[in-house]
Formats: sequence, structure tokens, C-alpha cells
Amino acid sequence: MAASALVSLSKKIIKPFSPTPFSERIYKLSFIDQFNSTQYIPLVFFYSKNKDNVVTPSIEPSDMCKVIENSLSKTLSAYYPFAGTLRDNVHVECNDIGADFFKARFDCPMSEILKSPDTNVKELVYPKDIPWNVVTSNRKLVTVQFNQFDCGGIALSACVSHKIGDMCTVSKFLQDWAAIARDSNLKLCPQFIGSSIFPPTNEPVNEPPIQKCVTRRLVFSNHTLRSLLSESSQVKNPTRVEILTALTYKCGMKVNSCSFKPSILFQTVNLRSLIPLPDDTPGNFSSSLFVPTYNEEEMNLSRLVSQLRKEKEQLVANYKMCKGGQDLVSTTIRPFQEIRKLFKDMDFDMYRCSSLANYPINDLDFGWGNPNKISLADGVFRNTFLLYDNKTGDQIEAQISLDEESTMSAFLREMEQLLEFEILL
Repeated sequence: MAASALVSLSKKIIKPFSPTPFSERIYKLSFIDQFNSTQYIPLVFFYSKNKDNVVTPSIEPSDMCKVIENSLSKTLSAYYPFAGTLRDNVHVECNDIGADFFKARFDCPMSEILKSPDTNVKELVYPKDIPWNVVTSNRKLVTVQFNQFDCGGIALSACVSHKIGDMCTVSKFLQDWAAIARDSNLKLCPQFIGSSIFPPTNEPVNEPPIQKCVTRRLVFSNHTLRSLLSESSQVKNPTRVEILTALTYKCGMKVNSCSFKPSILFQTVNLRSLIPLPDDTPGNFSSSLFVPTYNEEEMNLSRLVSQLRKEKEQLVANYKMCKGGQDLVSTTIRPFQEIRKLFKDMDFDMYRCSSLANYPINDLDFGWGNPNKISLADGVFRNTFLLYDNKTGDQIEAQISLDEESTMSAFLREMEQLLEFEILL
């Protein structure tokens, strides 16, 4: 078993290559940062040692590890808040304490981890007890583990606190880290301006409790998804993310209770293109659009896709009318206020969907090619759907987390009636 094949584990701290200037020692959180959890976003990238994947097949894992360490140090110099300490949901003290870096060696092939149905085995490639956990006084904002297998393959896991960035931030941080690994002279210029756009308030920390749940990964072809809705659909050219988001929400509602219960879907939206801001603006610049469903007649798939499109178009229109300053702040706060009012007036079942589709996380090349596979740790929040592209981009993967095995089985049966998919281990 892979669990007994862990033959060594060591830890060190990677500090920024150059010290943070005194003028940058305090990084204020924006109100969206304040509202977000301190939980880690856990991603892992698997690289097989083969001629098709490795640019330099002769490179040794120990040399790969040194490249990873050195490039992380230089990347942290540019992303200096990531190497700091969180203080009371108000600011990050940019004190250069660095990132935790674990190195693990396994006396087994990487395939044993990839093919294992055991969650505990799969999570061996992550730092122990970190995935989806929260930042505490003894934990860094960034934690990394470099995993080496006897087949020559490696797996690199990276866990970044949601308090300092959303999925776009994490994706850009990883891309910049890989770029520095390929070219150590590259200059990075992330713009830490979140608090100047969204001044901090007294927002409470949003720490949803970790829940017991069951997670499955399903793979859908782009063609199958787009053929699901007929030309008579209310939405012109629905995207695969719109279709799959509506589909998972519909199936989740169908199987989650004996009788229908009003439900609400939250879909995360990256605000950078709406404000607008470039992708190299780290922090939390995301909000949610939401689709409430009050009765069974509203569970129609075409209607759900239409509502998703309608809510997105309304969100875009709201930001286009913004004049900046307080108007921008009010526009961004409004969905939070509306959601609170909805939950005050009615008891809803809640569903969340986030999409990494179209983010370049499959292109994370540290100098030995792109990963063969990426994955997120199993979910710890019920009724959560995470979407991301496969390696070739012709399929989309959905990581589904529900409350228990019987609910998941019913969900899969419901899904099978609508379209074809593959279940990944």
C-alpha cells in the first residue's frame, strides 16, 4: 500500500530571496479578503518521467526539487504578503517568515497514488492535515510538498490560504512560480492594490465548518455537454460551464431530500474583467451570482441555464454602470446583502459551484513539461461542485461533494439518465 511506502519526509522553510522593503511591511486586507475564509486551496500537479512529458528526461528528482525551492524563494520576493503572518483579519505582517516546504519520498510508483480509491492514500501527497484546513498561528500562508516516487515521477502540491487570494490569484502565483523556474532572471510585478479598491470594514471571518462528505470526480466531453440542450433552449450558445453548473445543481436538488426543498445556487465570479483589473492583481476579487429555486417546476434544465446567464448579464451590467470609488464598493457589497436577506426570509438548501475552466493550470511547466494530471483534495463541504479542464481541454472534470454515499449513488443514477460521463478514481 502507498500509505506504507512513504520512506522519508523532511521539512524546511523557504524564505523570500530578497527582504521585503520596510515600506511594504504591512499589507492591508480588502473587505472581500476579510469576508473570505483562511482555509487553504489545495492543488496537486503530477509529472510522469517519460519522453513525451519531460523536456529533459535525464534531470534527477533532487535537481528538480532544488529548482522548485530556488524559484519559490524568488517568487515569494515578488508575492511578499504570501510569506507573511496574518494578523486579526485586518492585515498581513510581511515579515518574510516564508513558506513551509515538505519533501517526501515514496517507495512505490506514482500510479499507486493516482489509482487508489482511498482518500487517505491520495492525500499523502499533501502536507499532513493542511488541505482545506485553516491558517493558525503556527501555519504559514503557503505550504508546499514535493513528492518523489521510485518510478521517477514527481507530484507537487501547493496549498495557498484563501485569505490572501482567490482561484485566479492561486493560478497566477503558480504560473509565475513556474516561469521563474524556467527563467530565474524574469521580473514579476504583481499589484497588491485590493484594499485601495475595496477598503477594509468590520466583516467577520467566514469560516464554514468542515463537514463529513463523499467526493467523486466525473469527466464530461465538451461535445456531450453542448449537445444536451436543444436549439430551442432559451439561451443562445450556452457555455459548457453554464450547462454543467445547472446540471449538477438540478441533480443535487433532485436527490438531496425526500421532498422538494427551496434551494439556492451560488456560482463564483471573477470580478477582474468587470472592474476591470489585470490577472496579476493578487487578492480576492471574486463575488457570487445566485439562482434561487422555489418549486419543482423551476428545476427545468433550460430554465436554470437561462437564469445563470441572466444573473451573469445583470452582474456585468451593474459593473458597467459603476463610476468607481464608493459606487464600486456598493455594487460589490450588494450581492452579499441580498443573499443575507434571502436566508433571513427563507430556509434554503445551499449549493456552491466554482469553475477553474479556462485557467492555465494544466500548463504549469517548471522546465520539464506540463503535468500529466492535476487534482484538488477531496471536498469537505457538502453540495459543492468544482469544475476544471482536463489536460487536452476537450473534456471538463467536475468534482462533486455530497453528504453521504447513498446521496452520491442517487446523484450518479440521476446524472446517467441525462448524459454520458466517466467516473475517475
